[in-house]
Amino acid sequence: MSHSGEQILRPSRWKTSLPLFVSLAFVTIGIVVMDGSWMALLAIAFFGLGSLVFVVTILPGATHLRLHADGFEMRTLFKTSHCRWSNIGEIGVTSVHMNRMVAFNFAEPCRSQHRAVVVSRALTGWDGALPDTYGMAARDLAALMTMYRDRAMRG
Repeated sequence: MSHSGEQILRPSRWKTSLPLFVSLAFVTIGIVVMDGSWMALLAIAFFGLGSLVFVVTILPGATHLRLHADGFEMRTLFKTSHCRWSNIGEIGVTSVHMNRMVAFNFAEPCRSQHRAVVVSRALTGWDGALPDTYGMAARDLAALMTMYRDRAMRG
């Protein structure tokens, strides 16, 4: 991985596949012990839907983080979000339920009162966070993103 130009980071296959296997196990258990109750059907439907989401997540091109000179692009389930470095203030690491993740605050002129940002700020103290660490330690990814942002801001 070079620290110049563009980098595309992808989530760990193992980290993404584990919830798929767990969901499939619960679907299997639900089918095996099927007693016709609405709870069994609900469990099969819930974990079946979860299995489909995890399958889509591991498809090529479905999920990535692209770092480049102008900003970063997050793609999750084929939905892409872009953020310019000039809109990003502080980048750091936070923990939510023992899950360490890269978080960021928007630069002051870009701070939003959008409901999602307000909720994120209340829960974590940060305006937003990445959904994955893309195979890196959270602190290393935060440092890499900070390097890209600082380089962009210097010009």
